[in-house]
Amino acid sequence: MLIKPLYISKINYLIILSVIISVIFLSGCTQQPVNPGENTVLIENLTFNPNSLTVENGTTVTWINNDEVDHTIVEDNDLFSSGTLTNGQNFTYTFTTVGTYNYFCGIHPNMRGKIIVL
Repeated sequence: MLIKPLYISKINYLIILSVIISVIFLSGCTQQPVNPGENTVLIENLTFNPNSLTVENGTTVTWINNDEVDHTIVEDNDLFSSGTLTNGQNFTYTFTTVGTYNYFCGIHPNMRGKIIVL
């Protein structure tokens, strides 16, 4: 049995190529970091951004791990701890007492941040 070679017209080739490029382009769109909100700390490039955040009493703060490595958020006096956050995961904590809260990454202790509650 002879197998005939498959011939694709130039128009069909361009359509198939356009579809493949569109799929590749659109799949990249879903990999964008989470857009930060007003009371959000992004974990990026082994840093907390912003490093210091001032909020009103009763505010919920969200930390989002946009790094490719795992991180944790641990308050210096063990008031809160996130557990391990992988890429794309987040942790929230509601601050109900005025004060300054220093925190660090338990995996990378040189990563430090601060929440100031007014």
